[in-house]
Formats: sequence, C-alpha cells, structure tokens
Amino acid sequence: MNKVLFRTDGNTQMGLGHLMRCLALAQQLDAGKVEVIFAVRQATVAFCLSRHDWVGSVIIVPDCSLQQEVLWLQQQPEFNQADWLILDGYQFDSDYRQALKATAKPLALFDDNNNSGPLYADLVINGASHALQLGYTETAPGATYCLGEQYRVLRREFSLVEPLPFSERKDLVISFGGSDPLDITLRLLKEVEQLKADMPIRVITGAAYDRLEELEVYLQHTVLNIQHLHNHQQMADCFGWARLAISAAGGSQFELLACATPSLLVIVAENQRQASLQASQQGWCQVTDMTREQDISSLAKMALELWHQPQKLLAKHQKAAQIADTNGSMRVCEQMADQLKRITSSKKEA
Repeated sequence: MNKVLFRTDGNTQMGLGHLMRCLALAQQLDAGKVEVIFAVRQATVAFCLSRHDWVGSVIIVPDCSLQQEVLWLQQQPEFNQADWLILDGYQFDSDYRQALKATAKPLALFDDNNNSGPLYADLVINGASHALQLGYTETAPGATYCLGEQYRVLRREFSLVEPLPFSERKDLVISFGGSDPLDITLRLLKEVEQLKADMPIRVITGAAYDRLEELEVYLQHTVLNIQHLHNHQQMADCFGWARLAISAAGGSQFELLACATPSLLVIVAENQRQASLQASQQGWCQVTDMTREQDISSLAKMALELWHQPQKLLAKHQKAAQIADTNGSMRVCEQMADQLKRITSSKKEA
C-alpha cells in the first residue's frame, strides 16, 4: 500500500469517536510509511489540527448532498491515487456506500452494529467482542472481515502504555468523550460533591465539549480535589493511573481495557449497548444505561460504592490485564495489504 484516504467527521453533535478510531488506524499506516489523507467537512478540521499526534494531510469536503459528494470525491486526485478508501460514520448510508463501490475503489468500512443495510465493502472492521455474531456475511458477502477483539484499533499511545500497578493508583477519572452530548460531567461532579467524596479526581473534557465556561466556574468554587484536563491528548497516561474510571461506553472502553483500568461504563447511545454488555460479562467493568433515564444521583452513588471496594477493583484490574490486546491496528493493516494484493491479482487476471 502507498496511499489511503479516510472519509469521516467529528463535531460537537456526533462526537469525535469516528475520527479518533480513524486516527488510530492512520497512525499504524503512517508508521508503515503509507501516506494518509483525511477527507472531512469544514467543522471537523479544527479538531484534526488540534491533535499533537495527528498524522496525514486534510482535504475539505464541500457542503453538499451525499450524492454530490461522491461525484466530488471522484474528481479529487487523492481519491484516484488512493489504494484504499476507509469510511467511518453513521451518516454514510447504503446508497452512498453503493455509489462508492461503483467507482471500483477498494472500500474498507468501520461498523458497529450491522444495522444499516448492504455494506458494499471489501473489508469490514468491528472490534467489538460480539462482532462475529452480527451476520456480516449477509451484508458484505465476499469481504475480508476484521471482526472481534483482536481487531480493535487503538491509537499509538495505547500500544506503548505500561499500566501502573493497582496498588499505586490513586485517581478517580471522569471522562465522557469528545463532546459529552448528555452533559453528564458537570452534573456528576455536583452529585459526587454532595456525597462528600475526598479522593483525587481527574476530569477530562474533549475538544468538542461546549460547556467549558460553565464547568470552569464550578471548578473555582468546589471543595472537591479536581484536576481538569481539556482536550487532553495523553489519555493512556491518565487512564493508566486511574484506580477507577467513569466513562462513556464508546471507543474509550477499549482504551480503558488496554490500561487495565477498572471502569464504570455509561451507555449514552444505543450503538454502545452490545459491546458494553459484553465488556461487563468479561468482568473488568460495570455498566449502567443512561439512554432512557439519566439518574445522575444513582451513578454517583454507584461510583463511590465501587471506589470503596478495593478487592473488587483489584479483581477487575487483574481481569483487564489478562485480556487486553493492543495489536488490533497492526492486524487490520496486514489484512488490508493482503486484500489489496488479492484485488489487484483479480483485476490482472480479468
């Protein structure tokens, strides 16, 4: 492979999860001397450029319909020169994927639940534990399948992390992703303060978090021992020091697992449900659902109850350390290279 084009986006509405897992795979490709390009909407550019670990160049997709977008992509030299197009985002529907497939460009797709119709993909990536049971042979027949825990893509920092022994961990980490769309962070802090928590707390807000001013006002007056990190980009370090993390149950759960961090995962979107319940069954985390009712008081009580059970936390830490696997990005890149060889060979034979 020489060049790979990613089509994804991230903003305050959709969060940054799609963008971050594309970045994770892009970092692995970049390490292998593959040129990486991101095609994104204008609103995404600032989040790309704010990352100190960013790799690749960025081209801006015009504000147009998805049908027009495919025509625009085909006119770009970066599209025509790319060996692979990698797609990640719920906005890219079956018609869009079919139109891309018609260009004969090898298409790789990040997917979570296989609930959006035919995928028209040459390679499907889903690192959730239950991915093998989702029926991808029906929606992407003949594709290469990068499914299950061994194909979880993580940013480079998580492949280098050496988690701190549990006995040395002191922090409670609170992190609700790039945007915290349900506004849980501030409400949770207020509930934790009501319960007179006295542990060191690290609050991490993402680049798309839009309640920063209100949070900073609260931090000026709280009696809690809080360190606030905004748009923090050494997450492996923070997670690796945490005695317990309270986190949105998106892609961050795989990062927490890599850091062997006992966690209370909060489901804030339906697409997180299956992977989170599977993680809970593995024994390294607990899961609570806030998609229907946001009971912040119960969440705070659950977290503090867990905090004061050191043996239970230790068991979760040990379980996570046993099952963590940080080589998924490398395996996906290997599958992409092998599939590209097969596609190229088939075209020559034809």
